[in-house]
Amino acid sequence: MAANINPIFELIPVNAGKEIVNADSTNILTVFTAGAEGARIDGILISSNDTSGVNLAFHIDDGADVYYIGNVNVPIGAGYTTVARVDGMLTLSPTNQTFLQLGPGYILKVNAVAAVTAAKLVTVVAVGGDF
Repeated sequence: MAANINPIFELIPVNAGKEIVNADSTNILTVFTAGAEGARIDGILISSNDTSGVNLAFHIDDGADVYYIGNVNVPIGAGYTTVARVDGMLTLSPTNQTFLQLGPGYILKVNAVAAVTAAKLVTVVAVGGDF
């Protein structure tokens, strides 16, 4: 089969997110689920009002296995104070690309490496689209 030489663009814009709170502990949570034709994530925006720094572990679930893809450090107050929100894509994308592609039905997941402080939250928003 010949390779596709035509550019492929996202058809349906998707903004999906997850708030991580203390009750979530270190459980792996769903952030973004790709559609039937796959998806592209163009940005992962992370903010935290925690009074401690937070480390987030990201994973891709292909329906059979969950693969760890990287860790993102989120400083105290990122996005809520004078500290800028974190662009998780800069840390997670392969070969310094500015996007992450997901196969059909694949799921981007996240967990806090240590539980978020009580009454605080970390927000993870994936911006992209389905093909």
